[in-house]
Amino acid sequence: MQNYKIKPGKLGSKVVQAYRQAENAFVDTFLEADGSLKTGGMEQPVTDAYHKVEKAVVGGYRKVEKAFVDAFLEPTDSQEDR
Repeated sequence: MQNYKIKPGKLGSKVVQAYRQAENAFVDTFLEADGSLKTGGMEQPVTDAYHKVEKAVVGGYRKVEKAFVDAFLEPTDSQEDR
């Protein structure tokens, strides 16, 4: 497996920060402290809708991730470069 290190720039950290904000907003909106859904009787429709959105977002993210890896990361040969 190849090792990578981030090339200089702010874009990668902005993407991670935006993802964490979206994830935190979802958790605050839909999950109880124990991890169960806050939706009560709407659990299945909300879960199904979430899975559809998640699948679309993950597919889009993978495309963006590949583009970012190609544009902003470079392979390294050693653990010291991380």
